[in-house]
Amino acid sequence: MKLLFAMLATLLLLPLSARAEVDFVKEIKPLIESSCIKCHSGPKPKGGLSMETLAGLVKGGNEGMALVPGKSADSKIFTFMTLPKTDDMRMPPDGEPLAKAVSDKMKAWIDEGAKWPEGVVIKGPTKEKPKVTVDDTGLPISPAEKAAVEKLEKAGAFVMRLAQNTNWLRVDFTHRGKDVKDDELILLKDCPNLVELNLGGLAITDAQMVHLKPLVNLNRLQLHRTKVTDAGIAELAGLNKLVSLNLYETAITDVGIQQLKDCKALKKLYVWQTKVTEGGAKQLAGALTGIDINRGYELPPETKKEEPKKADPKKDEPKKNDPKKEEPKKEEPKKKAPPKKEDPAKVDPKKVDPKKDEPKKDEPKK
Repeated sequence: MKLLFAMLATLLLLPLSARAEVDFVKEIKPLIESSCIKCHSGPKPKGGLSMETLAGLVKGGNEGMALVPGKSADSKIFTFMTLPKTDDMRMPPDGEPLAKAVSDKMKAWIDEGAKWPEGVVIKGPTKEKPKVTVDDTGLPISPAEKAAVEKLEKAGAFVMRLAQNTNWLRVDFTHRGKDVKDDELILLKDCPNLVELNLGGLAITDAQMVHLKPLVNLNRLQLHRTKVTDAGIAELAGLNKLVSLNLYETAITDVGIQQLKDCKALKKLYVWQTKVTEGGAKQLAGALTGIDINRGYELPPETKKEEPKKADPKKDEPKKNDPKKEEPKKEEPKKKAPPKKEDPAKVDPKKVDPKKDEPKKDEPKK
């Protein structure tokens, strides 16, 4: 039985000792780059929290320390990542909550001591200048564009100019709900100054992607965590001025990204947690000079865990000694042989004196 218990203990402890540490560069850095760094970088990070360095995370922001190495339960960065969708403190605030597999990686990384390679600094996204025209002030605002902007703002979309002295526009639908209607998206075609569009985390479908086709001056597009598939990506083939495209956590495959070969200005493509393979990324990189395709860390496919084979008690249990064969024979006390009975036929009657053999009786005193 001791042997059996030892084997079972080994099986239980093996997964813990064999588990590899979380790789910061492959698993944590891409998560921060795609979901956090946009708001938590630069001279004025959101909430006073900079996530560009480990020191910035440990220092924290307005809410105090964001990271306590070795203690995920005390680290606000992990707490905010796992809050319900309705909580205002959830990170990231846009779209659906992070997948459990992703937040589990963050938890494991923190509990392992939050190992951050020395010298690594995560830079926020650089604002590429729209390469639409030499005139950085943008295009003249037409009555149709002015009316479209008013309707978009009335519908709850966030519309703003990129700078005070320019007409270039940024439109963001992510602050007012998950659904976007067709009659709202159709207004975008009347906005020739639109260069940045954020639809991340919304219920955008392939059928609605047709409304993006007329946006020929679009420079930056965020479609991360949407329902867009390869079929919808085909509508982006004519966007020759598109510089940055975020398709993080969508159903895009190698087939879909090959349809971007005509987007010659494309320099940044985010396809982390998609079905895009290393081979597909290399194929597109061969067609677009200077493109940076960020695949991040690819989660391994889920495999069915093989149940440990049940130990055969007959094989594993030490064999019981056969008392007949193995146990030493106990020496039995030698029995005294009973006195031999003499054959009366052989006894000499002359030698037998009945008076001598009988016990003497006490004679009465005279």
